[in-house]
Amino acid sequence: MSASDRRLLAALACLAACAPAGVGATAARAQEGPKSLIAKFRDWEAHKTRVGGVTVCYAAAVPKKSRGKYRRRGETSLLISFWPERKLRGQVEVRAGYRYKDGSVATLRFNNGAQFKLRAEGDGAWARNEAADRKIVRQLSDRAQLTVTGRSWRGTLTVDTYSLTGFRAAFARARTACGM
Repeated sequence: MSASDRRLLAALACLAACAPAGVGATAARAQEGPKSLIAKFRDWEAHKTRVGGVTVCYAAAVPKKSRGKYRRRGETSLLISFWPERKLRGQVEVRAGYRYKDGSVATLRFNNGAQFKLRAEGDGAWARNEAADRKIVRQLSDRAQLTVTGRSWRGTLTVDTYSLTGFRAAFARARTACGM
């Protein structure tokens, strides 16, 4: 992933954090932020916005449960995004709410035992390639729950549990919104 892509993803994360209250922001912040929400599907939402002049659509969720001995933590979310101009489909990203430890990974564990390692950089983690993105999306579509484990730059272990109820519908709506 290029530095330009990482900057765009960081901007997307900021937009997602300012989006609807259901995706981690207070009602006041949601009103200040962009109106990107397309639809809500149980525990997931579909969004469409522009970042740096580029159209981005994404399905997003916040954890149902978070564990860890941290003093302070920012917004946490799981995003599956579509970037039509860049021909990126179903890009998986975890926003940790903290800076990851250098050289670390975020681990995705599904309730069927399937596991994936995401490359952590800054406060985000991404699948290693598009093939891994596709495998993860297939698991997201077929499972009920996902646990994301990561380690902060201070060494704090965090465990976030996401419900996958509504993922399929939010994913399909985000994909359609971007014509992909």
